[in-house]
Amino acid sequence: MKIDEIDIRQGTANTPQRSHGNCLPYVGVPFGMNYFSVQTNGADGAWFFQPASPRFEGIRLTHQPSPWIGDYSHLLLTAVQWADPDKKPDLVGNYRPNEATFNAHHLALFDDHFNVQTDLVPTAYGAALNYDFQQLELAHHGIAIQLPDDGQFEFTATGVKMSVSDYHGGEDPNLAMAFELAIPNFDVVNSGFYDADNQWHAATKGAGKQLTLLLATTVAQVDCRLATSYLNAAQATRNLQRLQTPTFNMLLNESADLWNNYLGRITVEDHHPATVKTFYTCLYRLFLFPQRCYELDETEQPIHYDTIAKTAKPGLLYTNNGFWDTSKTVYSLFSILAPELLPKFLRGFLTSYQETGFLPRWLAPDERGMMPGNLVDSVIAESAKKGLAADLMPELLAAMQDSDSKSATGERYGRQGSADYDKFGYIPADKYKESVNWTQDYSYSDYCIGQVADTLAQPKVAEKYWQLSKRYLNLLDPETGFLRPKNSDGNFKPNFVPDRWGTDYTEGSAWQNSYSAFHDISGLMTALGGKDRFNAQLTELCNTKPTYHVGGYEMVIHEMSELAAVDYGQLAISNQPSFHLPYLFDFAGHPEKTQVAVKQLRKLFNASATGFPGDEDNGSMAGWFIFACLGFYPVCPADAEYALGIPAFDQVTLHLAGHDLQLTTTNNHDHNNFVQSTSIDGEPLTDFTISHAKLMTSTHIATRLGLVPNN
Repeated sequence: MKIDEIDIRQGTANTPQRSHGNCLPYVGVPFGMNYFSVQTNGADGAWFFQPASPRFEGIRLTHQPSPWIGDYSHLLLTAVQWADPDKKPDLVGNYRPNEATFNAHHLALFDDHFNVQTDLVPTAYGAALNYDFQQLELAHHGIAIQLPDDGQFEFTATGVKMSVSDYHGGEDPNLAMAFELAIPNFDVVNSGFYDADNQWHAATKGAGKQLTLLLATTVAQVDCRLATSYLNAAQATRNLQRLQTPTFNMLLNESADLWNNYLGRITVEDHHPATVKTFYTCLYRLFLFPQRCYELDETEQPIHYDTIAKTAKPGLLYTNNGFWDTSKTVYSLFSILAPELLPKFLRGFLTSYQETGFLPRWLAPDERGMMPGNLVDSVIAESAKKGLAADLMPELLAAMQDSDSKSATGERYGRQGSADYDKFGYIPADKYKESVNWTQDYSYSDYCIGQVADTLAQPKVAEKYWQLSKRYLNLLDPETGFLRPKNSDGNFKPNFVPDRWGTDYTEGSAWQNSYSAFHDISGLMTALGGKDRFNAQLTELCNTKPTYHVGGYEMVIHEMSELAAVDYGQLAISNQPSFHLPYLFDFAGHPEKTQVAVKQLRKLFNASATGFPGDEDNGSMAGWFIFACLGFYPVCPADAEYALGIPAFDQVTLHLAGHDLQLTTTNNHDHNNFVQSTSIDGEPLTDFTISHAKLMTSTHIATRLGLVPNN
């Protein structure tokens, strides 16, 4: 499927109370520095786009990775007409969503208020915009630009130079993005701006809060170029100059080619067209994040803005990524489909470490400190075990050990409660919130450090961290079968309720958050009493009514609503802690339960505006669906192996580096929920896992489905 066949509005119908993805229809190139989205109602804050609304406030240049993080360095562009500037005109338009084009490489719509056709093609650092005014009715026409928060501008002979500063809470509270817009036949005389009080100023420059610029032009067809920079106005000009030579159609083709390069790495042939469409729409989502946060200087070398030193520095940098989410699926898929990306990303994460003293946890654009753990460690360990970015591993291992051993700095950097974690062997619940999740994630991080040390032939270091990775067992309550919060006195917190959310668990209860020892499923099973007990616990999890107590949240949060809405027991595939749960039946000796659960869970996904069962989160949930369709899943990414599930398609061809891998499925009917047999290059596969090395060197994996389990 090509990029012009994909509608990017999947998962965009959302409210704060109910998520169907909490996605935006991002128009951009893969991993671009900026994305563009229609804005239907800015008054709704982070939920500024609703796919069914005909209201058109403009095209928003956005850096919002999640509504729970919010936007920054954004502005709004709209083609408008106006009569007398002394009275601020209504700048809101109207369009027909069902007639608009929402492709990743091309946004096109007709605004029937101002009678203008708008077309946008994105580039890595800007965009080309075509405005075609098809009926001029008022005295002036041109482009309205709304600058949020603090902004400033100055007109030039060919357009306008601007900057916005609307990011408050990062290392640089004055972080600014520079913009330059080139407009043909720019009419400076009839241009100006409104201040925050809607007073008109016929001025060629200005500064203040919530400015609205009106940029007049004398032509009906307006071919604009927009460029941006986190560095300075000079770099924005340099980025703009690189956009001036190519025509609109040339840029359109270049953007499409960038997307089709990634989409073309998988070819699907199947008799379920709706599932195929969903698969490719999710594939588009996979290649959006992390976003580049570097630019190219005059010698085409990478350069970025260091928010700690507040200056430009050479080197790669990436942003808008939460590793608690993406480490579970996104980077595993990159290692298969686009392994050339991993060295670049890891170099960028090293840049974050070098400038802050800690490896990143949640970048937007610098450290937000969201979510538990330090799961960038998983991305590093997975790359090490898969032989990717080997030259960076000594430096990355040192960064992992340093970041995870020294005292935390505030709430954003390092291991929170690290001293108590080392003292007690767990995070004590009477001193820290979400202690169970922090403990599990730290244990997994220790395992990841050991994995990297092992690849670097440091057995003593590896063994030390592998032993430390067992500390999550200090919270296991064999009687109930759950990981439970424990206080500093060594006793479990009293009055335990397994479906109580929050306080001790992250975005869930003990049901979803007791089995995230990705690296030690066998050890967890043994501690619980064996495979039969583990199977019984997982079976109960899937069949228990999806109840919840609001607990520490003291209100119904959207994740609770999504758990209850689909009634898949306590298996909340709507959120990341449950991603691996259906595959744990494999480890318990019941792959047939994994197979039927995964096939049923796939039904919760589609390509529509309500196409995800919960927050999509930077490609992570899209990645889960992609793996669910391919027929395998990385339960422990740091082990560089995959647990088998059940494939969705008749035939998939993975175009790997150097050769093709075919995945074929026979007897692939909707009523067949179980795998009868699997072979790799003609040899029967009797294990429930396959190594990454085996996967990447094979040429044919054949699966046959059946009506009942084949014991």
